[in-house]
Amino acid sequence: MFERHHIQPLIKRIEEPRQFIQVLLGPRQVGKTTLVTQLTEKIKTGYHFVSADTVAATDTTWIEQQWEIARTRMDQANASSYLLVIDEIQKVANWSEIIKLLWDADTRAKRNLKLI
Repeated sequence: MFERHHIQPLIKRIEEPRQFIQVLLGPRQVGKTTLVTQLTEKIKTGYHFVSADTVAATDTTWIEQQWEIARTRMDQANASSYLLVIDEIQKVANWSEIIKLLWDADTRAKRNLKLI
């Protein structure tokens, strides 16, 4: 499979200390999901990959549930860091407010859960 051009910079970002949420933007069918799939195959960090494709736009609790699954898996693995990937997150209403709340809570708790 063709390796996406941005794979190495994205790997570097994920391996950096937790500071920023990584956002992949681009038109449909340019390879964003393929890029993230290639990333998860190359990194040693555990991850939880989900897609909001079939989630009701008003189901804001879905993001919280996925975040909690990632936290639980991180704890069960006794991992020092973990990656949560939420594909098509823009399909969930008010997603940015929920993400900010959860991200800030993990920052305060010094939980090394990273996000794409």
